[in-house]
Amino acid sequence: MRGPWRAVLALALHTGFFALPIGLVVGLLGIALLTYRYDPDNGLRAGLAALPVACLIGLGLRTVLRTHMRPRGVSLDRSAQPQLWAAVEHIADEAGTEEPGRVRITSTPEVCLRADTTLLGLRTRRRHLEVGLPLIAGLDVSELRALVAHQFGCTGAGSRLEAAVHRTAVDVERTTQGLTGGPTKWLFTGYAHVYTAITAPIMRDLKFTGDAVAARVEGHRVTTTALRKATEIELGWRDYSHEYLSMAVSVERTPDLLLGFRAFLEHPDRKEDLTERAKRVIAEEGTDGDRDRAHGPTLRQRVDALERLGDSDDEPDDRPAMALVRNPRRAIPALEDQLMVDGMGARVPWPELARMAGAAEAAHQAARLSSSVLQSGVSSDSTLAGVLAALHQGQGAELINPMLDPALCPEDMDQAVIDTLTELLGATAVDALVCAGQAQHELDWGGACKVRLANGQLLDPDRLVRPAVVDPRLIPGLHRHLVHLGVPLEHSQPAAEEPEAVLAGIVSPVRCAGSLHELLVTDRGLLLVPSLSGIARRVLAGALTSVRRRENHQLARLADTPITQLREQADAQWVDSRDIATARLLQQKSGWVLTLELYLDEYAVSEIDSASTRPGEDDLVLLEVHSTPDSGTRGAPYGGLDELMGARMNVEDQRNRDG
Repeated sequence: MRGPWRAVLALALHTGFFALPIGLVVGLLGIALLTYRYDPDNGLRAGLAALPVACLIGLGLRTVLRTHMRPRGVSLDRSAQPQLWAAVEHIADEAGTEEPGRVRITSTPEVCLRADTTLLGLRTRRRHLEVGLPLIAGLDVSELRALVAHQFGCTGAGSRLEAAVHRTAVDVERTTQGLTGGPTKWLFTGYAHVYTAITAPIMRDLKFTGDAVAARVEGHRVTTTALRKATEIELGWRDYSHEYLSMAVSVERTPDLLLGFRAFLEHPDRKEDLTERAKRVIAEEGTDGDRDRAHGPTLRQRVDALERLGDSDDEPDDRPAMALVRNPRRAIPALEDQLMVDGMGARVPWPELARMAGAAEAAHQAARLSSSVLQSGVSSDSTLAGVLAALHQGQGAELINPMLDPALCPEDMDQAVIDTLTELLGATAVDALVCAGQAQHELDWGGACKVRLANGQLLDPDRLVRPAVVDPRLIPGLHRHLVHLGVPLEHSQPAAEEPEAVLAGIVSPVRCAGSLHELLVTDRGLLLVPSLSGIARRVLAGALTSVRRRENHQLARLADTPITQLREQADAQWVDSRDIATARLLQQKSGWVLTLELYLDEYAVSEIDSASTRPGEDDLVLLEVHSTPDSGTRGAPYGGLDELMGARMNVEDQRNRDG
């Protein structure tokens, strides 16, 4: 069933979601009043019986209806950016829909038209058009207009029924994600599954409608290019954030984010790489077979549909999308500053930032090498000369062992020794040159920062030291080469402190040794802290907004607290990754069980209550952690658990077995 009848059915079901419980309450109260007229005693009893039902229904509806949309990004004033606003108004007029109440700039590489609604989408208060700053950097004017037109087409250019279905479906999904555990979430999730199943074909068709509107406004070639380039920009923004914005964070300086991203995208090597990766992503999208039914059409299907449209393209506006921004030299940095939650420090040009970040990273790696030398016990001399002497004696594996990942497969260990030693030794040599004023780091948008020597030549640290790391007989030659380059061999950095554990996510709650805990998954180990709330409170959180808000606030505060501080709490238990022998994750229909085999001898660094463990085989100790029916997640704890355990993890899925 397609077309208006499915939309009518969906909206009737959505209206009934409110009408049925309200009708039930009104009916119970009506029965009580009617009974009271003829039998006051029984009427009062009926009224008292109806009262708790009315309260529970009222609390549940209040919880569902209070999950409002929060605006994202920075609002653009119409007078400050008239060109961008004029473009949006023109697109809305051509798409046959109302213009949004606000235009907001966000830091995510997407265009999204979001509605602030009541009654889960049945009534609209205001619409916000959110435009990602990365798209302004990477698209031209016509391509950006096409993406905006697509959003208008998805949400308002079709029939009013379909527009209402889109609003309600989006609000139902958002509300489901915003609810915590409890009866309200359980009941609403069931309703959401039914509603999503009914509206999925409409939402799929609306995607094609949006593309058709974009093609009508800007032409199908421009729209197709915009969809493909949006995928490239999404991939590129992820790489740019990881490789370059991380440098700004490390040295607490603020670069020109948007100009840097444009330079990143325009580098020939990056452009070719992103184009090929985007093609693979588009080709592989939806290969699991479930995409069409549950998540709408794939990008490949949308592109195919666009190519079947008639070619009536006008001359595209190939100016950079930044041309729509008034006075970009001042407006863009101001937007960047507002989008950053916390300022990263004074603004510096990208070349200067690269020099600072490269020097800081080399010093950090040199400090790690010093720490590894001292922890290994191989030598007390952490200078370059001392490390070279240890390598010449064939002690490289023992020297670098403290820096190796315990989750590595045994067959990968030899290569990891070579790679880690090469990285740290090469960085230490570079750090020595930088400290001596003989080298500096140079920005390269095509890859990692390069090292430029004082004589103008480039230095490849990997190529310099790897042969000698692989074959210790070449160490004397490396020694002579370093001296020739002017590397002070007495150089070293103070040993690095134990790195602070980085939180991947939280599972709340879990059960360990009969008690409820919060499980914090980090890159260094697992932390169990006593649960913030009991079962009764979590049930209330599903019905009372204030309780749910308080619980979310407590989990957010827990996530923001340093792991070292949490480890000092009473009854907190720390499972260090270095003490984990194996891990087994058993997935069942009722939940999961994580069983850890631990080395808890005199060398162990874990802090675990012996009452939480039981003896295992070969002098190992077993620790079991169970999920609960109400376990929820914050962040990405399961992905973090997989990375933490690596080859030590054995996953057994029994959810699809009979019985």
